[in-house]
Amino acid sequence: MDTIRILLVDDHQVVREGLRRMLELEPDLKIVGEASNGKEALEQVDRISPEVVLMDIKMPGMDGIELTRKLKDKCPDCHVLMLTLYDEYLHQAIEAGATGYLLKDINREELLKAIRSVREGRSPLYMSLPPDRLAKLTTPESQQKTNLSERELTILRLIADGVTTEGIAHQLFLSEASVKRSVHIIFDKLTVRNRSEAVAEAYRRGII
Repeated sequence: MDTIRILLVDDHQVVREGLRRMLELEPDLKIVGEASNGKEALEQVDRISPEVVLMDIKMPGMDGIELTRKLKDKCPDCHVLMLTLYDEYLHQAIEAGATGYLLKDINREELLKAIRSVREGRSPLYMSLPPDRLAKLTTPESQQKTNLSERELTILRLIADGVTTEGIAHQLFLSEASVKRSVHIIFDKLTVRNRSEAVAEAYRRGII
């Protein structure tokens, strides 16, 4: 079984130790490094080549938003999963390049699912954000109309749920090629480049 290489970044040692003990119970997860701040994380990333960086936002010196930008420049293939107490930085995190945004009250199974979803090419955005918190993050601009068709909206909702292209095709009785074409149309209509940005924009507009 291929292991998923994880870098933990949190300024609280007890949090890092708890995450390490929990994650290393899983045979497919391996903690390859720990950092208590952004500087330490950047110094390690070339040497340990993590696939997933599980990080907090509030840290001394360089915060998680700035660190995400620097990490994505330094290691474009790294997937950043925010694990934080704060829900108000969601849009900033996604714009900086984070793949997922999870709150620290997430349960163990949801966290494991989020990490593995990254390996499978999915974007576990907002997995632990309940509807009432998402509603607080919307703005009047987010209520603007969209020109997506009903099928495109359905596909977009499935993307937000982390369903793969193959899974969407199966659920909607479509060919994978047809789903891929629809996904590209959705990207064009929302003026985004990938699934993560599409979901973030859809939530910003309040259309899913």
